[in-house]
Amino acid sequence: MRVVLIFSSSTIGSKLDRSAQYQHLTNMELISLLLQQEMDMQKQQAVRDLEDYIDNLLLRIMEQTPTLLQVRTRHK
Repeated sequence: MRVVLIFSSSTIGSKLDRSAQYQHLTNMELISLLLQQEMDMQKQQAVRDLEDYIDNLLLRIMEQTPTLLQVRTRHK
């Protein structure tokens, strides 16, 4: 089986432009940058997981006991 990839010149150009910004970095700086990006991705995933948890929790509350979400007005 043969796979043919077709890139436009603008796609190749943009990839070269993005890689050029890393040319001056040392190996250690690149590794540090990669580790930072991995930590950022993990934090983003944790936020998405928490958002999903809250969404599911609110959905269950709305289905089972929606009165818990009612706002009570205070009499002054």
